[in-house]
Amino acid sequence: MAITRVLLCVLGRALNYGSIGTILGHELTHGFDDSGRRFDRAGNMVEWWSNRTIDEYVNRTECFVEQYSRYHLADIDEYIDGELTLGENIADNGGMREAFYAYRLYVKEVGRERSKLPGLEHYSHEQLFFISFGNLWCETYTPAASRYALTDSHCPGQMRLRGVLSNSEEFARTFKCARGTPMNPDQPKCRIW
Repeated sequence: MAITRVLLCVLGRALNYGSIGTILGHELTHGFDDSGRRFDRAGNMVEWWSNRTIDEYVNRTECFVEQYSRYHLADIDEYIDGELTLGENIADNGGMREAFYAYRLYVKEVGRERSKLPGLEHYSHEQLFFISFGNLWCETYTPAASRYALTDSHCPGQMRLRGVLSNSEEFARTFKCARGTPMNPDQPKCRIW
């Protein structure tokens, strides 16, 4: 356990940014999701954005609603409600992107990590970032849990992962995903910020 902790601290900056960094980015992004955007810097519920900004924002959120509404839970033969999950989907997508760019900034300022993680030497640090992100959403659902997920504002982990990564140009470049594949679809990638 102590060796693992040391390895993560010394060798795992990409892993830390890919996991805890994306969670921190997720929470920060909630301040600008479909609910958080309605509050000013003092916490007052007021429309402080211009009408043009609001219109563009709403237009961009439709991409997320449509994308996530296409995700099917095969075990119960139901679809995700993209409107219900919108705020979490915005936060997931924005949080991962913010963490990835924070990691790139870290590398620019401090330098590239020199060491490779034992057993994972064939992965680049950028790939390890995304692997760490993916590990967050590794879970198994029973049909009862899938039915409950339909009422939750959070998508099941597999949809959270698929949605974010298929919207990420950075992921597609890092893993060289061909255009038109499930993880780099031909359809427009959803992005607000």
